[in-house]
Amino acid sequence: MNYWRRLFGFRKKNTADLAPEESAELMPPFLDQWEYAQAYLAIRLHHPSSLQSFPVEELLSRQDLDGILSVLVFDLPDSVECVLRTQLERWNKKEEEVFAIALRNMREKYSRQWQKGKNLFLEITEPDSFACTEALLLDRHTMCIGKFGTLFCMPQRDVLWCAPIAGDIDLEVSLQRMIPSCQELFEKAGETQLSDQIFWYYQGHYERLYSFYTPGRLKYILPADLEELVYG
Repeated sequence: MNYWRRLFGFRKKNTADLAPEESAELMPPFLDQWEYAQAYLAIRLHHPSSLQSFPVEELLSRQDLDGILSVLVFDLPDSVECVLRTQLERWNKKEEEVFAIALRNMREKYSRQWQKGKNLFLEITEPDSFACTEALLLDRHTMCIGKFGTLFCMPQRDVLWCAPIAGDIDLEVSLQRMIPSCQELFEKAGETQLSDQIFWYYQGHYERLYSFYTPGRLKYILPADLEELVYG
């Protein structure tokens, strides 16, 4: 089976499953040349469990957000293809450099529109598996950032919710709404689920909030820095 096509898939056409040794033969040869390949680099977010049946050690991935994998891919006109670790040797590049260029590409190529959702969060809900990568680019979305930053969650790969924090009331009300909403959509998302956790962004810093929810019972632990900012 071709692991990479099964994982990332074609956007505009379907192909038959292929043996692993055939995978490399299908990759466009120009992608071995750094001057061409760098323009197609992108980052897609995945829940680790979605990769359990794949040879993850061959992927180029890292954790920008706690519990979520940032996976390096080629965003080609007809498909999304995984960047294998062996590409670094061909390009003579370091992992940090190629991730930085992929994130720059995402910033330059994608323009996202935020809308006010029915749950009162600002949201991006697009049929695009790169939508949640925008969480790594929150610095360019000032409308999402309050005095104390923003809360955000990504229950599935094409849904990103944000709630600006202007004070203690915003913080508490947003958590009361966001935690159960995120949990509910995450459980319904199936193969597209991304994370059931809430994150805090503030001045370039990301931190995860630990939360627990069952109907009638909700608990959460604020990051120490957030608690100090809001409550002094």
